[in-house]
Amino acid sequence: MTLQSNGKRNLAAVVLFFLTTLAVGQDVGPQLAELRPALRSVEAKRILEHVKKLASDTFEGRAPGTVGEKLTINYLAEQFKKSGISPGNPNGTFFQNVPLVGYRTVPQIDVEVAGKKVPFAFFDDFVHDYPLLRPSATVKNAPIVFAGYGIVAPQYGWDDYKGLDVRGKLVIVLSGEPAVADKSDPKKLDASMFRGETRTYYSTREFKFDLAAKKGAAGVLVVYDPTKANTYSLFQTFAKMEGFALKPSRTNTRTLISGLMTIDASKRIFSASGQDLEKLSANAAQAGFSAVETQARANIAVRSKLRDVVSRNVVARIEGSDPVLKNEYVIYSAHWDHLGRDRKLKGDQIYNGAIDNAIGTAMLLEVAKGFARLPKKPRRSILFIATTSEEKGYLGSRYYARNPLYPIADAVANINLDGGNAWGITKDVLSASYGHSTLDETLEEAAAMQKRIFLRESLGDGGYYFASDQIEFAKAGIPSIFPFSGFNYAGKPKDFGDGKWNSYSDNDYHQVSDEIRPDWDLSGAAEDTRWLLIAGWNVSQTTERPKWKPESEFINLGRKR
Repeated sequence: MTLQSNGKRNLAAVVLFFLTTLAVGQDVGPQLAELRPALRSVEAKRILEHVKKLASDTFEGRAPGTVGEKLTINYLAEQFKKSGISPGNPNGTFFQNVPLVGYRTVPQIDVEVAGKKVPFAFFDDFVHDYPLLRPSATVKNAPIVFAGYGIVAPQYGWDDYKGLDVRGKLVIVLSGEPAVADKSDPKKLDASMFRGETRTYYSTREFKFDLAAKKGAAGVLVVYDPTKANTYSLFQTFAKMEGFALKPSRTNTRTLISGLMTIDASKRIFSASGQDLEKLSANAAQAGFSAVETQARANIAVRSKLRDVVSRNVVARIEGSDPVLKNEYVIYSAHWDHLGRDRKLKGDQIYNGAIDNAIGTAMLLEVAKGFARLPKKPRRSILFIATTSEEKGYLGSRYYARNPLYPIADAVANINLDGGNAWGITKDVLSASYGHSTLDETLEEAAAMQKRIFLRESLGDGGYYFASDQIEFAKAGIPSIFPFSGFNYAGKPKDFGDGKWNSYSDNDYHQVSDEIRPDWDLSGAAEDTRWLLIAGWNVSQTTERPKWKPESEFINLGRKR
């Protein structure tokens, strides 16, 4: 580490010493005195030991339905048991079976306008995300419809499907959500419309896919510009791999194909129909937009190799001490899975998933151990869920939310751990999306107890909130939060944190290179573990439940409990 002066070095040393001594419970003050045994039990070296095990080549990337899953879930159950924590399943085990369908799908969409074929090739022009789970299925001569952003949001007076029947049709929609300028300052977005600069759940693929399916569409494709984000390239990677979905029930509704298409391909189709994508997009951003049915038609065919797989969530439980509140739950979650092994790759074939999400899973184990060390148990019960198949679409958390081991109405909060800080202690912390629930204030209070700053802002545009397991708990109506380390690292240059996370995102995220590095410093992961332990404890002790805030769409989108 290089610093410009002895003064800065001394200041950094003081800050780091203060944070470290506070974190291990040497001087936690009266508010946290009863948590001292839990805070002291959290150790960076043990987090590293867990990560070394989970991210080892032996575990082969922790893919569901493989030997890596068996090794992972048995290791997690063993660690919960060693910590003295009870099995979370009422049947007396640490496991909840999650029935999945594995699929390898090759879709084909042939597009024609007035009898003339329009080039539209799988992989280069479009990729699937969720297919219909049948060995084969076809739809002939499906009209192609442009439905704006594919959003129906009553609280904003927005309905892209107004007066539109999409049954049996292929729907094309734009990614994201409408950007409505603030009338008082056109340089800003109107915060009263789709939360302004902060994304809402309406902007996600999942919302658009689900809505199109409910409306009976044959298929739905979301337009992406591959040059502006890596989303499309990531789904090209996924298209080569086996996908997973929850085993469908009789009530499941699904389009023949739900996926992504490139902006160039969409321009090609609209142009062949005599329409201009830029004009269509401009109209779609205006209130009162009306969908457009093009002259294009599509023949859609999907062929899939399917297999049934039973994967598992790992669930542990600490029963609360209050005779009434013990029937309510604070849920901590972290996904144990990653992308497995790709034997087609030359050289390294294993997606070890060290940061994503061996660190988060290790932190979950440390939070659980901390609670187990308390002589006085929390008033509410604590449920720890290491979920399966997050990388395949949040399937483990979705299954739990739909098939809870304890009444979903009794779950008061979810704190999700996904990705961990590997580079030291930060003086600031934040959440993926600020403003959804009173858990913001819970995290801020816990950070203040550590003398850290909780940033009252979202990470980026807030879109990360929709990209991990907490979204399934939120959709079930449970106030949920996705905490993050900050970027202001004690004793490090100002741009250190941005540099580390940007490098990880650009080079290692969902790559075989996501492995343990020699420069790792897991004191930050340990400090964050203590932060989240304090937050969960605070929720467990108060009679009042966390609540959704009025500006959150989950007041309306979350299922009533």
